[in-house]
Amino acid sequence: MRKCMAAGLLALLVSACALDARTGIAVGAGVAVAAGDRDGDGMLDAAEVQALVEKVFPPAKLTGGFWDGMRAALTAAYWARDLDHDGKLRIAELAR
Repeated sequence: MRKCMAAGLLALLVSACALDARTGIAVGAGVAVAAGDRDGDGMLDAAEVQALVEKVFPPAKLTGGFWDGMRAALTAAYWARDLDHDGKLRIAELAR
């Protein structure tokens, strides 16, 4: 179900980009949450963000200081959007 939802959101993202950038960003945020939300609460927690980051930069394949830095930078970029500092990322926060 989640893969189907993510695929649908991805298709919506592609078509939304033709509308305007803000819509595309909002849909992209929805895709990120749909792809990474393991517990189904509609938000990303620390473990879910870490899993997304490791999907992009897998530590088993990409080793060394440079890749550790890339993972840290991407993780920090996610958490910079946690506007209410509750340790959960909502679609609205990711879309800002």
